[in-house]
Amino acid sequence: MKISAAGLALAWIVTAAAALQPLTAAVAFAQSGGTIVNSQSNRQRPQPGMRPQRYYCVIDPPASAKSDGQYTCPAQPGRVGGRCRCANVTGSGTLYTY
Repeated sequence: MKISAAGLALAWIVTAAAALQPLTAAVAFAQSGGTIVNSQSNRQRPQPGMRPQRYYCVIDPPASAKSDGQYTCPAQPGRVGGRCRCANVTGSGTLYTY
């Protein structure tokens, strides 16, 4: 019984150490000043000193609204001039960048 309990404890320690190894490597990498980049992103990184493009959606109010102002909200990158939507606003708008 003592041998199997010791073997089980040893197996648990080895498994726990193997599970923590990627976390330890990530922490060491972060502390070394490295940058973790999302590997699923297909956008190019901006050159140093350049501000990345920012996208926003502009929605004209419907004719029935008693407002002359436009609704705007931040938007995801896409085709400028294309259609976009804002949360909690009726209708679709036009995508712009600045």
